[in-house]
Amino acid sequence: MNQNSMSANSTPSATDEPGFTIVRDFAAPRERVWDAWINPDVMARWYHPEGLHTPRDSVSVDLREGGIYAYTMIVDETGEEFPTGGKYRHVDPPRRLDFTWGSQGEEDLSPLVSLEFEEIDEAMTRMTFTLTGLPSDSGAVDSVFDGWTSAFNVFEAEVAG
Repeated sequence: MNQNSMSANSTPSATDEPGFTIVRDFAAPRERVWDAWINPDVMARWYHPEGLHTPRDSVSVDLREGGIYAYTMIVDETGEEFPTGGKYRHVDPPRRLDFTWGSQGEEDLSPLVSLEFEEIDEAMTRMTFTLTGLPSDSGAVDSVFDGWTSAFNVFEAEVAG
């Protein structure tokens, strides 16, 4: 499997909530991939789709079950801001991370992201990203699916370095 493999599934979850899954292989050790999701300095460099940026001073992480994280994405061309955040639901380093993801202040009402990190070998990690609570909307204007896919392109460059 090449390191850019990606799949999208719109299969219903056990609760029949809408959602999708993106699977990507990264040429990086599992610990580096894990760190990119929890280290505010690294998150600021990738936690946004292409064409946006995340100021480091907007990123905060309280990495514990029930802890809150927050960041603000800014559109490069317009300066439009998207304050984003959520609440950690499950933290199992470096194997699994579950958290809500949505608007700041709505952490308990937001869709759920579940991440699984599988060590293929010491230099390759498979990340399975599942978002439950929003449908796969690929191709739509401001698509959440396409936004995460774009962010994972930025993520890939970050963890490969």
